[in-house]
Amino acid sequence: MENRSLLERPMEYNIWRAPVDNDRWIREEWERAGYHRAIARAYETRVRADEEKARIETVLSVSAVHLQRILNIRACWTIWPDGTIDAALHGEKNPTLPFLPRFGLRLFLPKAMTRVNYCGIGPVESYIDKKWAGYHGVFDMDVKDMHEDYIRPQENGSRWGCDYVTLSGQSARLTAAGSAPFSFSASPYSQEELAQKAHSFELTPCGDTVLCLDCAQNGIGSESCGPRLLPRYRLDGEQYSFHIRLIPELA
Repeated sequence: MENRSLLERPMEYNIWRAPVDNDRWIREEWERAGYHRAIARAYETRVRADEEKARIETVLSVSAVHLQRILNIRACWTIWPDGTIDAALHGEKNPTLPFLPRFGLRLFLPKAMTRVNYCGIGPVESYIDKKWAGYHGVFDMDVKDMHEDYIRPQENGSRWGCDYVTLSGQSARLTAAGSAPFSFSASPYSQEELAQKAHSFELTPCGDTVLCLDCAQNGIGSESCGPRLLPRYRLDGEQYSFHIRLIPELA
């Protein structure tokens, strides 16, 4: 898009979330498996280009240093002349490890991109097992208003069952549209910041707009004072596929 970048740092494969109160027991298993410090390693990359598009195909894994692989991923990125990117991700999870917190992508966008327009379950936060207070519609709001200020910082502000989301600033906007409904969150805080701080007044914005695009996210549940998360709300499958289109535009 006129040689302009909308990313403040490289895009990331994202499986971690700031644990919620109900994750207090599974969090120990997640951290033993290294979910909170997982990184991607590429083993094979092929590039093909012609006048119509460029295609990048990569075989990679997601794991923590010195620990066994969490995921194997085959990623295909198709880049079109106008800057549109089609991402096709197929992940295979190690069946011996606990269910995932989430599976998707994380983007750090310019701080000025603060306006959010989306079609999905809103206007309040919604998750696969926490959506009955919302309804499906088109909503428009500021990034700061998507943050739920819980007493203890934790995962918050996701919107479930979305068809698209657009983040915009004064000079540019980015739209993500899924081939199937997806979840997203937009926040001035990183998940690392939310996980590390004990009180909401201690939170420090990261200086970017953090956009998480999730094929799926683990349910919220009630295990802090109730039963374990029901199986139908867990990310304990062994295969995940995520197809999403990223459309950059000048505002």
